[in-house]
Amino acid sequence: MNHKILRTPDSAFSNLPDYPFTANYIEIDGMRMHYIDEGKTNNKAIFLLHGQPSWSYLYRHMIPLFVNAGYRVIAPDLIGFGKSDKPISSSVHSYANHVQWMTSFVRKLGIQHAAAFMQDWGGMIGLRVLAQQPKWLDRLVLSNTALAEMTGLEKFTVPKILKVMAVLAGKPSLRKFSNNINYGNWAGYFKHSVELEIGEIIQTLTTRQLSYAEMLAYDAPFPNPDYYAAPRKMPEIVASELEQVNADWKKLKQWHNPVLTLFSDKDPFLSEQGYDKKFQANFSGSQKQPHTTIKNASHFLQEDQSQLLAGKVISWLKQTHY
Repeated sequence: MNHKILRTPDSAFSNLPDYPFTANYIEIDGMRMHYIDEGKTNNKAIFLLHGQPSWSYLYRHMIPLFVNAGYRVIAPDLIGFGKSDKPISSSVHSYANHVQWMTSFVRKLGIQHAAAFMQDWGGMIGLRVLAQQPKWLDRLVLSNTALAEMTGLEKFTVPKILKVMAVLAGKPSLRKFSNNINYGNWAGYFKHSVELEIGEIIQTLTTRQLSYAEMLAYDAPFPNPDYYAAPRKMPEIVASELEQVNADWKKLKQWHNPVLTLFSDKDPFLSEQGYDKKFQANFSGSQKQPHTTIKNASHFLQEDQSQLLAGKVISWLKQTHY
């Protein structure tokens, strides 16, 4: 890569609460990508994929539960997030590049027939990786995520509507976003705020009270605005590359392994929007699975209901003989 790349100093991540995990790195496209790899001696692996603006810290309470249940746990940080390298050019952070980087990560690790838990952009990216690498996974859990399959008029109108919403929102403050959580205010906040208060954003989208130290842990990857390119860009590319997404959906519909949806009841973006039902309809492997709505959980349900969530995934994996 010829673009300028930043690396958050290790000192930014010292003394994070409940995050004792060893850092692992792999080179992707000339950049260093970070991932957690716990329980390496366990035979079956589960990938935990985060979205925007979080990082693998989001899974800190779930990781030990999966390891104790006998799974190897791999939780990567997307390029531009967490302990992974951060290209400073927003143009580098295209949807296609994030899919390509995660595909390279999966290929380089060489683990096949794994399980995965995907949330937010973790699903939007991870599902497209699965379309290209169908042997990567044998089990899939989708949680508070979406992958647009749009045809006809939708393909033209939805991206335009989202752009208009972002423009009309102007330059919303964190308070404005908190009082009216919608796509326009989300996109506007990330595009225009001089300082991104990531920890406060995560708190806005959880039902559990985070400690000050936990909120600082979410701020840690971004020491100053030079590091913001990835979280700033992602809201703008939600409805991009629709031709490729539609093509990937064709491939995903040929993937017939078991799928479970665990969406939360208080997600201001996705709850009761029917995205879980769309996944259930699109994946033949979702038939007769114990799909559940996780109660008293907002968008970042890994913070709100980590034990319940991990327990449901573990019992389902055992139930489906994984």
